[in-house]
Amino acid sequence: MELAFRTDVFPDAAEIRRKVFMEEQGFQNEFDAVDEDERTIHLSAYRDGQLIGCARVFPSALEPGLETVGGRWVFGRLAVLPQHRGGGAGSRILAKAEQLAADAGATEIHLHAQCSAQPLYVRAGYEAYGPIEYDEHVEHQWMMKRL
Repeated sequence: MELAFRTDVFPDAAEIRRKVFMEEQGFQNEFDAVDEDERTIHLSAYRDGQLIGCARVFPSALEPGLETVGGRWVFGRLAVLPQHRGGGAGSRILAKAEQLAADAGATEIHLHAQCSAQPLYVRAGYEAYGPIEYDEHVEHQWMMKRL
């Protein structure tokens, strides 16, 4: 089934993030100043009109500790509701976010992946770099892809 996307409904993306990252995975610090920046693209995904997932992408200048380079963007907060996983929705959300970032001038995308999710990103062409580190209680590692 096809997905429909919207970039103008942050409350929908926030709802998915609360359900997946806070309720399901136990994260405490889910929302940050990046969410409020006008350069951040919040992507919500819908199947048959029903909200199923989300992600965000933004210029690297908004990511603390990541060198600001023209054309470098950061992807994150990819989440799909449990009952919609396993059918490729995550990959399609990622591809749409890459397209939106490229349309906005991105030439490369970096992401701080949960280690358990790295296979999804490797299939999409991302390569891991740097040490494995904890974001709250979950192992993460930086990954990147040139567009």
